[in-house]
Amino acid sequence: MKAPILTWTYSLILTLFVTNCYIPVNANLGGPGKSAELREKLLTGKNEDKILIIPIDGVISDEGERTFFGGQEDSILAGVKKQLELAELDPEIKAVILKINSPGGSVTSSDILYREVLQFKTKKKIPVVSLFMDTAASGAYYIAMASDLIIAHPTTVTGSIGVILSGINFKEGLDKLGIKDQSIRSGGNKTIGSPLEDLTPEQRKLLQSIVDDLYEKFFEVVKAGRPGKNPTELRKIADGRIFTASQALQHGLIDKVGYFDNAIQETMALPNYRKTPGNTSPRIIYYSQSVEKRANFYQVQSPELKIDSPISKILGTGKQVRFLYLWSY
Repeated sequence: MKAPILTWTYSLILTLFVTNCYIPVNANLGGPGKSAELREKLLTGKNEDKILIIPIDGVISDEGERTFFGGQEDSILAGVKKQLELAELDPEIKAVILKINSPGGSVTSSDILYREVLQFKTKKKIPVVSLFMDTAASGAYYIAMASDLIIAHPTTVTGSIGVILSGINFKEGLDKLGIKDQSIRSGGNKTIGSPLEDLTPEQRKLLQSIVDDLYEKFFEVVKAGRPGKNPTELRKIADGRIFTASQALQHGLIDKVGYFDNAIQETMALPNYRKTPGNTSPRIIYYSQSVEKRANFYQVQSPELKIDSPISKILGTGKQVRFLYLWSY
């Protein structure tokens, strides 16, 4: 019995090799409920003081990636929360830099992370700085409103202050095929937003009112986070448009344009950065579940980041409806 199994296995491997195919699997092979401990890792520096780097990479959500054996990795939301809790217990951490590379994500996850950062600042009483990478748009920009200083790389794209409720409609196509929806519902609005039926003017108005309400929440957060910006001028540009770093600086949406080394210098120059006397070279640290050491700042990423994850995975592929602080194209 073993010979046929070995022959089949060898044949499968050979076929995958010859056709240049591969099957990607999650590197985390832990069982359900298993989560590796976060460990402090050093990037650079030698003094007693520490500056912690917390990455926020990818679409912001409360859903983690599934592991090979059916477990689940921490979501971005859970991962950042864990790191903030660890930082709160470490008296040597004098500041946190949020390394943000994200187009945004779900409304609720973005709002929760924003609140978590605010609460961390209140308890820990240390500065939090946001450093924007490629993209820091919509919900990612929302989160940055909790920071004391925002620095963007010269090539960053940011902004996209707004809300989107994505939806498509199949009704006309299904009608041509003779396929009818026979859903039984308790009220006319129970299936509002269904791809199987058209929105009525009243339903469209109802959904628009929800989007508008969530937009006002976003606007108020930005207004509080950028107190030097005239609210009337802010309203004019808070229409979903995106900005380059230089444009964002011109409009008062960020504080500086620079790089990682600039972010460290600017962080240490903040009035609420309380360094230990003589500590001119703080240790730059990050937390990781991996045993591998990162060689530099640009390798520090959220553990659940998947570069090739389709945006449709976050937007939802079934009948799920999500309101999003997200820049998509």
